[in-house]
Amino acid sequence: MQCLLLCAAALLGGAAHAQTTAASPEALPPLSNGPFTAETVAKGKAQYLRTCSQCHGFNMVNSGTTVYDLRKFPVDQADRFLNSVTNGKGNMPSFKGALEPGAIQFLWAYVSTRGGKEM
Repeated sequence: MQCLLLCAAALLGGAAHAQTTAASPEALPPLSNGPFTAETVAKGKAQYLRTCSQCHGFNMVNSGTTVYDLRKFPVDQADRFLNSVTNGKGNMPSFKGALEPGAIQFLWAYVSTRGGKEM
């Protein structure tokens, strides 16, 4: 429940940023698997800090007991990541319409490179 409330607060706070303007669900393109630039990963980290860190931890560091440990997210499952962010999963709320496709791509660049460590 706490994660749900924190994610909702992050969603409301993140919606005020230009990178998180609404996009229609039909417009969501598939995510790229890279290679990613340092700039793309940095944009992903900034978006992650606004949108995800409250639940998934600073720099994706958490125990993995109450929320998913994103450091273990399979890097070959971009579609699964897109679906989870867009539609929500478990206690994670849906970010459909709150994040534009570019913001989700930046998040994927950050998560799939393990915060830029695997570039």
